[in-house]
Amino acid sequence: MADLLVVGRLHTMDASRPRAQAALVREGKFARVGTREECEREAGSDVKFVELGEGCAVPGLADAHGHPLLHGRNLAEVRLSGAASEQDCVERVARYAQTAPAGQWIRGNGWDQNLWPGRDFPDAAMLSAATPGHPAALMRVDAHALWCNELGLQLAGITAATPDPPGGRILRRADAAPSGVLLDNAMALVRRAIPPPMAREAEETLLRSLQALTAVGITSVHDASAGPEILDAYRRLAERDALPLRVYAMIDGQRAWEQVEEQLRFWRKAPPLSRLTVRAVKLFADGALGSRGAALFEPYEDDSGNTGLWLMDPRELSDRIARVAAAGFQPCVHCIGDRACATTLEAFVAVPRDLRPRAEHLQVLRPRDVPLLRKSRAIASMQPTHAVSDGVWAEARLGRGTERQRGAYAWRQALEAGAPLAFGSDFPVESMDPRLGLRAAVVRKTAAGAVWMPEQRLTREEALRAFTAGAAYAEFAEGRRGLIREGFDADLTVFARDVMEVHVDELPGLAIAATVIAGSVEYAGS
Repeated sequence: MADLLVVGRLHTMDASRPRAQAALVREGKFARVGTREECEREAGSDVKFVELGEGCAVPGLADAHGHPLLHGRNLAEVRLSGAASEQDCVERVARYAQTAPAGQWIRGNGWDQNLWPGRDFPDAAMLSAATPGHPAALMRVDAHALWCNELGLQLAGITAATPDPPGGRILRRADAAPSGVLLDNAMALVRRAIPPPMAREAEETLLRSLQALTAVGITSVHDASAGPEILDAYRRLAERDALPLRVYAMIDGQRAWEQVEEQLRFWRKAPPLSRLTVRAVKLFADGALGSRGAALFEPYEDDSGNTGLWLMDPRELSDRIARVAAAGFQPCVHCIGDRACATTLEAFVAVPRDLRPRAEHLQVLRPRDVPLLRKSRAIASMQPTHAVSDGVWAEARLGRGTERQRGAYAWRQALEAGAPLAFGSDFPVESMDPRLGLRAAVVRKTAAGAVWMPEQRLTREEALRAFTAGAAYAEFAEGRRGLIREGFDADLTVFARDVMEVHVDELPGLAIAATVIAGSVEYAGS
């Protein structure tokens, strides 16, 4: 490869040299970072120049928590995000069903009852009437609730006599018949009835998502729970050098322990692969706040008597965290409710520090439990856009002015506790666009225009660090990525204007000029 000389404003995130005028890239790494003259002196005769002009370059942005398979699949399904009512959703599904072969499952995603009049969960009746010839399964925006029609329930064998599975709930009508909505672990009852994708289809689905990530400036993604068939698809893509960006994949730890153990053995012995790393395991403590499945110490403010769901019994969760750590893998635990967060952090205290346990979301952490965060030495893997999406209804769940509300989506609290911050998006629950995440972290302005909990805002540099150096640390790559520094991998996100200088409200529209991975331009903006 010819040398690449990037010239202009470089925000290195390196404390020893926060700004640079140029960076020389050779064989996929930064060979020199400094002034233009210094870099030109070391450049070979065959050098390609990249002039940033009014723009800037930062270390390659990472998404420390996303779901590529789900996102790629969603792109081919009925899109229900933004639907204003249950009827709006049903009409979209009905239009899609007109073009689908009879008997084919209709999949959809993105509905959110919190945006509808009354904010009630939907029912199977209207959906069934609109899709008599197709089973239907529609995922809620947070991926913690599934809305099915009667045919879908029948194919899954769900009746009034079907008990709630551990960690799940079948919503029911007054006569105990299933209403059509399944929460958390109950969703598996339907998923088992849906034919799995073929191997080639899984690869194509992943690639659709990964290519979309590079178009928004992402150079590395942490896949927060990949089953064996998806890990195999990643492996095949990596072996063909077909991955368009770096993937840090977490083994799905919710399966039978024998299956998890098999994956641990395989990936412990697997040879290194270009752009693919598998050394973490994802576990789930609880559900989500939006579907009232997050595990709380006290009942929901708007659902008396409900304290949420444990997706894994706390004793088993602690046991699995210990087993994962004993195998030398990084434990990563989805924890949203205050009780789930505290329980997870308590279990992390026993994890060796060099394994860097990760609290995924850490969404509601009571201030009284902050010392537990310090003691656990956990990474706070958080998603800024959740706060601006959920802020319009989160206080209804948690209670305005309560201790748990003061610790909700509290990035500043985590940072001041000394926890490493690793930012992501949780796409497709939220947009994968890191520009939205940067703005959310800095202003915390909800869709309604209100600034929610401004005391938890971050500076722009702190937010950018969480998307770069913080995310690199979360995947044990801080010695190779996250900074523009000599000897580091030449991963860059290039903006058409200076990301540190434009008005914060301009961040979402700030054009991505290029996405560079190991010196290779994987995306060039138009």
